[in-house]
Amino acid sequence: MSAEAHTAEHHEGTRFYWVIGAVLAVVTILEVAITFAPWPHWIIVAILLILSFMKGAAVVMYYMHLKGDFRVLQLVFIVPMLLATVMLLMFLLLFSTHVGIAG
Repeated sequence: MSAEAHTAEHHEGTRFYWVIGAVLAVVTILEVAITFAPWPHWIIVAILLILSFMKGAAVVMYYMHLKGDFRVLQLVFIVPMLLATVMLLMFLLLFSTHVGIAG
């Protein structure tokens, strides 16, 4: 495949990436705003984890150009991110009722 044909398959110009960056910025502002919400902590953590996973997936798919790659290459990034999220949730659950020695 020639370089011109490969480039034609991707988005022309940088406008698309600026739009993705703007969406990511809005989601980041939403994440900060959610931390001030008077909701229970577990709801805030769940929402923040979902939003951060979506942002991470968007960065991997668009900025790392994995959206058009083979599915196995996409899974190489998404599966560890899911595992890390599950591990984080398990540690939060495990230590949420833990009381340290200092009190």
